[in-house]
Amino acid sequence: MKNKSITLIILVLLTANCQMNHKKIINGKTYKLTWQEDFETLLNKDIWNLEERDAGWVNNELQAYTSRSENLQVDNNYLIISSIKEEYKNANYTSGRLNTQNKLNWEYGYFEIKAKFDLEEGTWPAIWLLSEKISSVGWPKCGEIDIMEHVNNEKKIYGSLHSERYNHMLGNNLGNSFLLDELASEFNIYGLEWTKDFIIWYVNDKPFYTVNKKDFFGNDWPYDGKYFLIINQAIGGDWPGSPLETFDSSKFLIDWIKVYK
Repeated sequence: MKNKSITLIILVLLTANCQMNHKKIINGKTYKLTWQEDFETLLNKDIWNLEERDAGWVNNELQAYTSRSENLQVDNNYLIISSIKEEYKNANYTSGRLNTQNKLNWEYGYFEIKAKFDLEEGTWPAIWLLSEKISSVGWPKCGEIDIMEHVNNEKKIYGSLHSERYNHMLGNNLGNSFLLDELASEFNIYGLEWTKDFIIWYVNDKPFYTVNKKDFFGNDWPYDGKYFLIINQAIGGDWPGSPLETFDSSKFLIDWIKVYK
């Protein structure tokens, strides 16, 4: 009888723990887990698009994006984006970029991604959301939400928004940075709370920037409708500049992705 009681208690605790793992309490609100990617198997092509792009496609970046395993692979339950100095077509660098466009998208929710990057001059890892409307209205009118960007060997990350009114081409995009300090070379959890009225950025559950719709937008708030996820690591370009001559390779690791509603 005693053993049965202990077994029942263990089952109750395990069930409670499982339920808690499927919830996220943030900013006084409880969100429920709706999608999770743990990279336990090969990339699911029903979810992920592996992009192939020439150097200079956007932002004067130096890399060619390829779908090769050298640049994009799943290993030991990590998504690994490898940026490599090598001659490939018209480029001197290669890297990886993948997205969920037209396959998996969301409107509002809480997003968190556990990731780690190298502190290397000339690198530009990013995790971001882009509106599915880009095909019809173009950028920046469609709207862009940058959950996390990092450049060079800085010990801080950036979160920002781009829209027709506010974007980096105009030099007025809305955004802020978060100082990681000694955590910069470690895995961190980058979060985003997105609602119809505001967007808040987090690092390890700590908020560091908020944009309220009423403070910056009228009817031109583009952050409604379906957005898809993009993960990539660029080399060079307008923001980070070129890597050092000694650059050989750099890795961007994603441990997991969770989306809550």
